[in-house]
Amino acid sequence: MNEKLKKALVIFIAIIFLLLFLQIIRKIIMLSGKQKEIVFEVSTEKLQLTDLIEKIKFEGVVEGDPQIKVYSQVPGKFEKNAVAEGDSVKKDDCIAYINRDIVGFDYKLAPVKSPINGIVTKLFFVDKGDAVLPQLPVAEVSNIDNIKVVVTTGERDLNKIKKGLIAKINAEYDESIAVSGNVFSVTPFVNKDTLAGSVIIKAENKEHKLKPGMSVKIEIETEMRKTFFIPEKAILTDEQGQYIFINENGIAKKINVKTGYQENDYMEITGDLKEGTEIVTEGSFKLFEGAKLNIINKELK
Repeated sequence: MNEKLKKALVIFIAIIFLLLFLQIIRKIIMLSGKQKEIVFEVSTEKLQLTDLIEKIKFEGVVEGDPQIKVYSQVPGKFEKNAVAEGDSVKKDDCIAYINRDIVGFDYKLAPVKSPINGIVTKLFFVDKGDAVLPQLPVAEVSNIDNIKVVVTTGERDLNKIKKGLIAKINAEYDESIAVSGNVFSVTPFVNKDTLAGSVIIKAENKEHKLKPGMSVKIEIETEMRKTFFIPEKAILTDEQGQYIFINENGIAKKINVKTGYQENDYMEITGDLKEGTEIVTEGSFKLFEGAKLNIINKELK
């Protein structure tokens, strides 16, 4: 056997032994060592029963209580107004005059009188000579010492709203302009065409903070109950519904839940839950059932 062939054979045998040695080392490492586990860093908080006051919110327009359109008792032509918009009037004060203008007769001007004490919020006629009919309003008078707001809502909310419930009414542009009122009435039936009904809210307005025609926001407190209220970001959704993860001895466990009332970034949940259970609030999106957890809650300052 020549020298070159001997060297090639030695190198080949050496490579075989080296590969066998590396394979043995690999098996030894696999048998003696453990594969490093993946640990997920998350933040948690404990479930606590919270006193929840459920609120239903609306937007509406302020009206006086009462707010009445005033009509002429006779047809004719508009002669003049006796008051200006914004003027205070008492019951039976004259608001406007109508010229009956019947050929062959000489009538005195017919007065249009206010039916209530209040403020003149609208005058419908300005130009002398305009035709006036008994079915057309001449003016509108509002009592602004008391106000009302009429809103429309669907049957879900109608079932929750009851007469006498507290309602907060505040100006659309300034929440500091507010009064407290109550639900005066709730329609007993749902309109079959609109699937909705009317709710009337009334309030005292002695300081005249709110004026007829103002846009307002309304909050009606419908129910108080104890419930679990958690950050919305802790709730996940898949094809089976909504769920959260809890920390069970350092292991992630999936719990199916149902959501309810929401306020800002918090949401009500119900399900197989107990007070004191530690739920994952941050980092839950990357978890799976059985994932190992490392809790990194930030201490409150």
